[in-house]
Amino acid sequence: MSEKTIIVTGSKGGVGTSTVALNLSVQLAMQTKKRAVLIDLARPFGQVSMMLDLEPRFTILDALERIDRVDEPLLMSMAMKHKTGIEILAGPLHAPMKATQRQSVTLEALTRLVEIAGRAYDFAIVDIGVVNEAEWAPVLRQAHTMLLVAEPSVLALGMIGRHIAAAGPAGIDCARVKVVVNRCRQGDERMLEEWERAHGRAILARLPNDYRQLTEAVTLAMPLTGSANNALLGRYRDLAEAVAANATRMDGAKDLEVEDASEATLITRAPAAKLS
Repeated sequence: MSEKTIIVTGSKGGVGTSTVALNLSVQLAMQTKKRAVLIDLARPFGQVSMMLDLEPRFTILDALERIDRVDEPLLMSMAMKHKTGIEILAGPLHAPMKATQRQSVTLEALTRLVEIAGRAYDFAIVDIGVVNEAEWAPVLRQAHTMLLVAEPSVLALGMIGRHIAAAGPAGIDCARVKVVVNRCRQGDERMLEEWERAHGRAILARLPNDYRQLTEAVTLAMPLTGSANNALLGRYRDLAEAVAANATRMDGAKDLEVEDASEATLITRAPAAKLS
């Protein structure tokens, strides 16, 4: 496990996990002035390269095919640098995979890939989509911080409990799991406060719902940019600051603290099984 490895996963499909991973990566790189890589493991295709209108020369499949020979310099040479400063190891562009590629996509290889990235970069952000913690435990245990993204709906919030219940028996430290609620609206605050009280778990970040701004960003093939007065961008900056601060702490140190969970703003604080 690397203290600079952040895995972003969703409580269910369609909650905006890739959007959160991308914009968090950009803000981490911009605020810390350090090297950050975004690894796109979302299935079945990588979305990040399309969101940024990139044509990557290499994808994670190229790295996995030669994982026994991949070291830090080779991995860094396979990542594509974006003008925002982040580096991207893109997800697969086409399906079905070739037979040789399918054989190389194993939990063992993916775990090794994330481990190497954690050593090579100051921050390794992994967009892993929606997974079963029990099945993906070897990969998830590489994370110092695991962001579990939901949206303010009964289903998405309800699924958080199932993910956390699966994480503990799989050997994943549930204290490292931080909840991020995406697409928050003003009227959602009461629901989120009730959820926090019922589960005894604070929500690390509430990201405002801004469909027009996000649609425009995708149309322009750029992450979120704007002024300091931009509410959504400001929350991403706060989230990046909190994640960066947490990543500098040694294992066993005090985790991110939430001083007032009622605030609407972020408060800082196995065998090589084959995958389809």
